[in-house]
Parts: sequence; structure tokens; C-alpha cells
Amino acid sequence: MSDLKVLHLIPSLAVGGMERLVCDLVTARDKTITSIVCLNTLGLLGEQISHDIDVKVLHLSGGIFSGIVNVYNELKKQQPQIVHCHNLQAHFYGSICAKLLGNMKVVLTKHGQHIPKTGLAAKINRITLKSSKTIGVSADITKLMNGWIYDGRYTAEYIANGAPLRSKKILNDEKITKHSLGLQDDYVCLGIVARLSKPKDHAILVKSIKALSRNYPNIHLLIIGDGPLKGDIEALIENLDASAQITLLGERQDIPDILNILDIFVLTSSSEGIPMTILEAMAAKLPVVATNVGGIPQIVIDGKTGFLVTNKQQKELSDALERLIVDPNLRAKFGRNGRTLLEKNYSIKQTMEKYEVIYTHLIDPNINVGN
Repeated sequence: MSDLKVLHLIPSLAVGGMERLVCDLVTARDKTITSIVCLNTLGLLGEQISHDIDVKVLHLSGGIFSGIVNVYNELKKQQPQIVHCHNLQAHFYGSICAKLLGNMKVVLTKHGQHIPKTGLAAKINRITLKSSKTIGVSADITKLMNGWIYDGRYTAEYIANGAPLRSKKILNDEKITKHSLGLQDDYVCLGIVARLSKPKDHAILVKSIKALSRNYPNIHLLIIGDGPLKGDIEALIENLDASAQITLLGERQDIPDILNILDIFVLTSSSEGIPMTILEAMAAKLPVVATNVGGIPQIVIDGKTGFLVTNKQQKELSDALERLIVDPNLRAKFGRNGRTLLEKNYSIKQTMEKYEVIYTHLIDPNINVGN
């Protein structure tokens, strides 16, 4: 790793894939030269890591000019060499303030496909991005950014998300964790880790589990996450009389432990980059059933590490889940294959090394950095 001073600028450290990646990137570096600044709130992940990592929360609330002043003062105080912005709100403030201070390089990592088309922030981002280094976390996001910002004159780069190579725990720990969640040892446990919001489409998964439970009464779905559709999902579970098959766990700090008791991981999103939740499931040797959208096909190899299904097709989703529910050997095979793929291409170490090359070349393009 380089000895460059890097500051990560992010809206918050709530529970989410972008936020987990930032925490993992910071943990992988020397903490004395790496910090995080949250624009809005600390968040649950921030509470977890703030004891070990320098995290500053600005609580921006007074409009654009006030926000620029607050970010400017913090960057001036910390004097990073690299301001690594995550998504466009952070880049708006980070790029302006770095330009005003004049001695900092800016990296933007774009984590999702949404791009605001109008407004002052969008116009300023289109201008300042031409002097920033832009990274997309999936091939389609990288292509999107190249088309929106660069018009062929500049090039965004693709660096896939990576996850820590955590291992499964011993069997006794798995049983204890299952019992603590009120689950029987012989349950086939499925899980989804995602914000309870419209793009994640929890409803189709809830309906599939209820339908499958008629033939497979020993299945149980754990929904990990929180969000604006929590009430709607709770109402759907109640209306389907599915509370015996589905548990909402809310936001959790022990996601790796929960992954250890799952048998199948599911993600039913309508759009994604490279989901950290899938990478973490692969680290736990879980087979994955996920929608064939965004960057998911880059990490879920259909018929080898899991199954890809068409977005919003409940029967296709149910059929894929059923194939894994009835076949523990297939689950184990897909899980091993996924872990191997993660170790080869998607570890946090590999991701961090690629970012270090970017950081180093921004400071001195003449330095030859080995891969």
C-alpha cells in the first residue's frame, strides 16, 4: 500500500453496499493516513467502526453554500492528498472544495446507475468530473458514466467491488445462531440483505416463499435490512399469512454471522452495480439466486455459482429456488464455486490494490506501479 493520505467522502455510513465497501477499503489501509467524512449522518456502520477509524460527520443541512463551506473547512483541516468521493453528492462538494484548495486530487466511485439529469449539482458535476478520476463498480455503470460525462474524450475505469475473504464458522456456532433466531436445525434458510425499497423488489420474493412453503414447509426466509417499504412488506407478509415462513430482522451489525446460517442467498433487485451483499454471500460459500440485471451477471455465473432469473418473473424465481431447496449437494457445489471466483477476482485486497494504483498515478503519473 502507498503512504498517500486518503480521505473518503460519503453521504453516510448507513448499512448498504457502498458503505460496507468504504469501511473495507479504509480497514485495508494504514488508519493513520486514511479517514472518512460523512456529509449527512453517521449511520449504523459508522457507529461500528468509529472507535477504530477516524470518522467525521458534518451534518449538512444549511443549503449548498453552507455545505461547501463545511466541506472546505474539513478538507483544509485534514489536508488529504486524495479526496475519494462516493457517488455524485459527495463528488459535488469534494470536487469543488478540492479545486478551491488547489492541492488535492479527486477520485469518484460511482456505485449505482441513477444519474440526475437536471439541476445545478448535475451541471457542476458534469464540469468537475472532467478533472476527476472516475471509477464505475460494474461494466455497465462505467459505460453509463463514459456516455454521460466524457463523450469519448475522457475515460472512466472499471474497478469491481471486493469483499473480505471471511470463512464459515464451525457447526456449533451455526446451530446456536439458528436457535437464537427461533429456527430449527433442519430448516433450509434463505436470506436477502437489502434496503427495503422499491428497486429491491422484496414483494416478489415474499410471494415466492409463501408459494414454495406449501410443498416445502421447512423453508424460512430471513429479510435483513430496513427502509421506506418496511410497513408494506410487513402488511404483505400478514396478508399472505406468511409470518411462519418469513422473519424481518431489520438492520443488523452481525451480517457475516447471519450469512453463516443461510443455505441460499437471494437478491431480487431491478437494478444493481456489483452488489456487496452477493460478494459477502460468496465469501460465506453460499449459492446465489439473483436477477439478471446490472453487474450481477459478472459475479453470479448461471449454473455454476447460482442461478440468474429474469427480473419480476415470480415463477422463474420460484423454480430456481426450488432447485436449490431440494438439492443440498448442488447448494454446496455452487457455494464452493462462488468462493473460488471471489478469491480469484473479487477480494477486497485486489480492489484496494487497483485503487492504490489510481491514487499513485494521480499524484505522479510517471511512477511505475507493479500489478
